[in-house]
Amino acid sequence: MTDLGVDFDYLYTIKNDLKMVRREFNTCSSHQESLREEYGSSLVAGAMEAFTDNWDDHRKELLGNIEKVRKLVQTSISNFEKLEKDLTDAHKKKTK
Repeated sequence: MTDLGVDFDYLYTIKNDLKMVRREFNTCSSHQESLREEYGSSLVAGAMEAFTDNWDDHRKELLGNIEKVRKLVQTSISNFEKLEKDLTDAHKKKTK
């Protein structure tokens, strides 16, 4: 029988990193507008605007998927913490 090892610190890091990525994705569209004058060409500005519009559509889907994964990680953390507690409690009862 093999032992199950769970790195809770790593799971919490993943959860926090996903939260940070989600926050960055939420705010990245505001950066685009501030750069409009920096392009120097209406052709480049138009291409970047088209890219940004397309990116906005896909960003919403990505945000949803990032949130789903974050919730799955949180569920994993909760389930592993509960399992650890249940096994610890069962072991304490057994050794009494």
